Parts: sequence; C-alpha cells; structure tokens
Amino acid sequence: MLAGMASKPLEIKGVLKDTTRVYRSLFRRSVVTGMIVFALLGLIEVIAAVTHNVTVALVFGLLAVASGFVGTTFVQGALVDAVDSEHRGAPVPSVGALYRSSWRRLGSLVWLSIMTGVGVALGLLLLIVPGVLLAIRWTLAAPIVMLEDLGARAAMKRSRELVRGHRGAVLRVLLNVWGRTFVAGGVLDLILSKLSATTGHPVLSFWISGTLASALVTPYAGHALSVVYYRLTDPDKPVIAEEPAQAWHSIWREHDAAEL
Repeated sequence: MLAGMASKPLEIKGVLKDTTRVYRSLFRRSVVTGMIVFALLGLIEVIAAVTHNVTVALVFGLLAVASGFVGTTFVQGALVDAVDSEHRGAPVPSVGALYRSSWRRLGSLVWLSIMTGVGVALGLLLLIVPGVLLAIRWTLAAPIVMLEDLGARAAMKRSRELVRGHRGAVLRVLLNVWGRTFVAGGVLDLILSKLSATTGHPVLSFWISGTLASALVTPYAGHALSVVYYRLTDPDKPVIAEEPAQAWHSIWREHDAAEL
C-alpha cells in the first residue's frame, strides 16, 4: 500500500461506482462469508427468544448483544481481505482463509470498534457535530488494521491523516452508504420476512430473514470503506484490477478452478 495521501479529489460517484463493482464481483464470496457468521449469531437470538427460563433468556440475550458486535466486526475484517485480493489482481482467498485472517486481527478490530463507538457516541451526545467529525476521522481505521497491520490506536491516527483534506467527500460517501444500506436492509427484511412467514414458524422466519438481510447488506457498507481507502492511498491504480482473478471460482478452496 502506498503510504501517502491522494492528490486527486475523492469523487463520490466514482466511489459508489467502484463499490457496486466490488459488491458484484465478490457477491457470492461476501454473502457466504457473512451468512455463516450471521446464521450462528441469529441462533443465539432465537434461543434467547424462545426459552421460558428467565435466567437462560438473560444470559443468551447478553450473549447475543456481545456476539453480534464481535461477529459483525469479524465479518467486516474478513471482507477487507477479499477486496484487497481483487485490488491486487490476486486469487480471492477461500472463506476459511478470510476468517483466519480476520481472526488474527480480531482483538485489534474489537478494541477499535469499542473506542471509536464510545468516542462517536459521546461526541453525538455533546453537540452532534463532534460525533460526526469523529466518525469521519476514524472511517478508515478498520481497513487499516487489516491492510497495514496496525493496532487500534495507530489505525485511528492513520485514518485521521488519510481523510484530512477529504472530510466533506468522506461525509457524503458515508451518508450515501448509510442511507442505501438502511433502506435496502429495511426492504429486504420486510420482503424476506413475508416470504419466510410461509413456513408457519415465526421464530424460524425471523432467523432466516435476519440472516439473509444482514448477509446481503453488510458487505456493501464494508466494501465502500475499502474503496475509499484505496482511492486515498493508491489513486492511480483501479480499485479492482483490470482482470480480477478467480471472480467466479470456488469460494471454499483457494486454488480450485472448479465452479460451484
């Protein structure tokens, strides 16, 4: 990765276009990567919802909150590595390899999420504007943890340096991405809930719809941050290599040319 900052302006149309390209190119890999984790997280929520034991419900409820936070962070870290392979024109790692890569940095990712989450929340409670500014400042910290192998604090500092001079553009990107994922998530959840309701099992419907909606929407937001990172650190190189390697090959084995 290039250490410097981009001399070119950060164009929102270009960022959103690249994000859509990345999402399409890595669609199967991204969705499966998220679906496995979100399905497991959903099971914890289901247990908390169906149990009649107050103690068990409380324990699994707390576990659902904690695991949901860690699980989402884990998935986002794995997706960063998938985009990095597309950027370098290298074969995209298997789902297992993506998980292993994210697992190695999970401690830093979780600590980063806690620090940035608390910081932004406090900023929003004060005057709103400080919280927004902090969210912009730390936007790229998670990709930096994965791609530059920095700790949480160092990644936050590095992110601040990268977005300096591009705060307005980064804010517009965030607003667009948040808006799109919010609307898409709501629509998908409604549609999937209606479809899964035909099973006649409300809890099962909740689990299926929640898992699918999260697996479909979460990658888009994660890919957008990776796109912004590459646009600022490597502006002269396309975010996706001209000929992405292994775009439609097996998502389970790293060097298998057989399609699913």
